[in-house]
Amino acid sequence: MADPYAWMTNALGTGSPMPTRESVTLAKTPGAPLASSIATAGTAVTVFKAGAIATVADIVNPPTATETLYVDFVATAAIGSATSIPLSPGQAYRISSPLSTAVTAVAATAGHSFVAVTF
Repeated sequence: MADPYAWMTNALGTGSPMPTRESVTLAKTPGAPLASSIATAGTAVTVFKAGAIATVADIVNPPTATETLYVDFVATAAIGSATSIPLSPGQAYRISSPLSTAVTAVAATAGHSFVAVTF
């Protein structure tokens, strides 16, 4: 069966057919973090080791969280630190360029879960 969308052009208008659903693939499979929860209250965990973020990473404090998660890629994350980024419940932070340093996170309560992924 012929592709019914073959007449469409790409976004650049070059006349090349747009890719069909079957020809689109992801460039990279999302990567898993080293940690996705705080083991000890007030003690930072390493989320991504140094050099692990080659393109983009997202860190999310879930909307079901009951406290702030602090994320840091300059120094070790600490509650109230000038370099630590506070994420309220439901907030996310995107690292949108390669990063050569480690990413750490901390919260006031042990067992605080979060979501982190590189892609």
